[in-house]
Amino acid sequence: MSTGAGVQAQGEWRMEKRRIVALCGAALVAGLAIGAQAQGTRQAAPQKQEGAAVKGSLKDWSSAPGIKGLERPFEYLARTDLTALPLGRTDIEGDDVYVMISEAETRPPEQVRFEAHRRYIDIQLVVRGQEAIGVAPVAGLVSAEPYDAAKDIEFFATPRESASLALLSGDFAVFAPGDAHRPSLHLDGPHVSRKAVVKVSVAYRDRQRGRLPPG
Repeated sequence: MSTGAGVQAQGEWRMEKRRIVALCGAALVAGLAIGAQAQGTRQAAPQKQEGAAVKGSLKDWSSAPGIKGLERPFEYLARTDLTALPLGRTDIEGDDVYVMISEAETRPPEQVRFEAHRRYIDIQLVVRGQEAIGVAPVAGLVSAEPYDAAKDIEFFATPRESASLALLSGDFAVFAPGDAHRPSLHLDGPHVSRKAVVKVSVAYRDRQRGRLPPG
């Protein structure tokens, strides 16, 4: 092989080596990016925890996350003609589970305070109409009115940041004790909303989950 051919071959080999290294580097970067994306996806979809509001549609209630122990109240809502129930309270299982039916016009946010409960879980279902519900974690709020044990309610000052759930007819939201909520807000203007609010005692829910003995 001539000297010129040898130099040319060496040059081609160096170019090929650089190309292989570049390809390997690109593959490594792509792999890291995919790994980071997967990690981000895992972090963005944590397992349902107590105190994080759940929203869903009544027709698909059984597939909603975080409702273990609430099956009986949801079965009641799904099979009952809620348009025919009288306004006010109807017992399902005494003080452990009962439903409150109301009809009222939605209100602007400045007229409604955030509230939360300690002994009861709320299942709020829009039977007819539509509304928005503000949501914020209790842990980050400032109490505006002390907890009233008789009414199981505490009111909070409006936080600088909060989320909002849009509920149409047939939609529900579940609020555990860690969820402050500001219900019955305007959604695309005022509406008259017929609602069913099922009050479920935390003790009942925990018994259904097998945490506490019956009694």
